[in-house]
This record gives sequence, structure tokens and C-alpha cells, in this order.
Amino acid sequence: MEETPQRCLLIARQGPEDREDRIQDHLLELAELARSCGFEVETRRVLRRSQIATRTFYGSGQLVALAEEAARQGARHLICDDDLSGSQVNAIEKLTNLICLDRTGLILSIFEQRAQTREAKAQVELARCEYELPRLKGAWTHLERQGGGVGLRGGPGETQIEVDRRMIRTRISQLKRELSHLERVRQTQRQGRPAGLPRVALVGYTNAGKTSLLKALTGEGEPRDLLFATLDTTTRKAWLGQDIDPETGEGALEPKHCLVADTVGFIRKLPHQLVAAFRSTLGEVRTADALLVVADAAQPDLEDHLKVVGATLREIGCEPEGIEAQPRLLVLNQVDRLHRPQKLELKKRHPGAVQACATQGLGVDEVRQWMRELIPGPPKPRVLEDWELPEAISRL
Repeated sequence: MEETPQRCLLIARQGPEDREDRIQDHLLELAELARSCGFEVETRRVLRRSQIATRTFYGSGQLVALAEEAARQGARHLICDDDLSGSQVNAIEKLTNLICLDRTGLILSIFEQRAQTREAKAQVELARCEYELPRLKGAWTHLERQGGGVGLRGGPGETQIEVDRRMIRTRISQLKRELSHLERVRQTQRQGRPAGLPRVALVGYTNAGKTSLLKALTGEGEPRDLLFATLDTTTRKAWLGQDIDPETGEGALEPKHCLVADTVGFIRKLPHQLVAAFRSTLGEVRTADALLVVADAAQPDLEDHLKVVGATLREIGCEPEGIEAQPRLLVLNQVDRLHRPQKLELKKRHPGAVQACATQGLGVDEVRQWMRELIPGPPKPRVLEDWELPEAISRL
């Protein structure tokens, strides 16, 4: 018997400098995140407020009105697009009598549901512990100090919050040691791969079609229409064809191959705890010979998504230029959902990109050809696009 989805309300703050259409786009993405976590979205609200309230982040009157609306709709959860402190979450819950989740907490919950392997579970637990540690304040104010010493003659002892902090710090140390061991195992696996076999990493915004492209290139993979469907890096061998000139007949008859790795997707406001915890997994991206940047061409926020991808790549150590820069190919996926004028406009904005539809095989041969010509070998000079430049992420 399937569980009934829990109903929720979504809110986001709009300040004087924020464009309403952008806030609405963020709320639409938050709604997709909520559905991915198993929630049923009842209402989306933009709360206009010139300044952030120290105690509740939003206005008290706005929150009370939301609580009344939630009671009418039978919703028990309030999900906020903004990142809140622990004290702000506690204050909102007391004021509204609703269970409050901020954006980071929601993404962490999705990752907890998706994690399957030992490494992914450890990474998500580490991110959760580091997220919860500064939020313990106020969670135990109803408890007295524990008695210390023998009988009643000891000192005041530790507060419950101090005990919890110590336990969480101990667990964080254990998880970091475990992940350090798993990273050494991963490095050993990389070293054991056949010499001279190029490695390509698929990167991009979540749910852009990376796994679909992996399947089109390698014949393996299970694409799903879900945000963060892939947490664990999946590496498969792709056939690139024969390295032979059809006109002259010169070249080798032996087919060329490369390794293609599917990685965790990116998203705007990706929690820094997750970026840090998944650094070992994202090592597949840093150490790859080349990157295939996959984007959903039919996404209205395509340019913003590309800027997020560019910023996240820089954050994990993948610079777009320099002696160690990796060759990149932008793959604009799902162009089958676009009309001809839209495709022409995309071609003008991203002339070096491949327009593709991985599920139909469109553009896959172009991707293979790019990999055959460019890998292995030094990066070729190219003109960087706006989304790859550091200033591109200035306001998202």
C-alpha cells in the first residue's frame, strides 16, 4: 500500500533587489525538489519583505497567515527556498505549528533517500552532521543540566547540547576517516584502469539528461525523470569507432574506446556541505581527460543553469582555462522539444555546442567524433563562453 504524500506549502522571500520572475522560477524548482522528496505541493507563495527578520527571517504576520492557510489545506510542512539558521527554523515552527524545512534541509533529505552505496550514504551522513551541528542551539532548552560527579556533590555537568555536539563531532571524524579510506580505494581503482584509455566525465545540472547520454554512448544506464537520480558515479566503456580515414584508408582498424563517468548533478544553491562531502566522488570530474557538459536545451532557465554548472566546476577545482584546463564540449540535450527558430537561436548563442536528443540518438555521433579527435591529447585553445567565466554567477 502506497503512503499518502505529505502536503506542504512553499515560500520564498523577495527583497527590493530581487526580480519576481526569478523568484517564481526558484519556487518552481523548489516544487520539483519537494515532489522528488515525496511531498504534495499545495501552495507557492512569494513573501515580499524589504529586510530579513532576525528571529523568523520572514514577517511574523505573513507566517501566521500561512499557518492559517496550511490548516485549511491540511498541510503540515512549510518548505522555504531560503537557507535558515537553526534558531529561525525553531521560531517559525513555534509560530506556525508547522514542520519547517529550508532548501538545504530538503536537498539533504532527497540525497538521504537516493543514497544506495556505502560511500554515498557516508557522504550524505557527513553532510547532514555538518548541517545539523550549528543548528543544535535551542533544540534542548527544555532540559536541565545533567548531574556531574558522585551523588549531588559534583559540578553542574554537561548540558544536553554539549553532549550532542560532542557526539556529532565524533561521528564527523569517523565519517571523514571512512571517506578518506574509500577515496584511497577509488584512487587504486583509477590506477588499475587500462593505460591509455581516455576518461570523460558527464557533468551538468540535475535532470538534464546525463544518464540518457551515458546510455546512448555506452548502452548502459537507467535514465529516470527525477532530480538527483544519480548520486554514485557510474563508469562505463564507450565505443568511439575506428581510427581510420575513409578516403585514404589510412589508420588503425582496431576500434577506439574511452571510459565515460556519470556523476551527481548540480543545482543552484547546492549546499556547500554536499559539495565538500562529495569531493571524493567529484574527483572523477577533476581527474577526467575531458568533460561533456550536458544541459537541457528546452529549459527556460538554460543560461542560469549553465552559469551554476560553471561556478560549481570552478568550486571543485576545474578551471576553464590554463595549462591544466580540461577540454569541454557543451551538449544541449532534448532539442526535440524545440522549434526550428529556437534551435537557430541556440546555435547563435552556443555555436560550438552539439544539439542532441540522447533518447533518440540525435547528435550522439557528433559527440563520439569530438571525443575521437580530441582525446587523448592536450586541450585545444578555444573561446570561453559567458557561463564559464567567474563573473557569470554574480547574481543568481
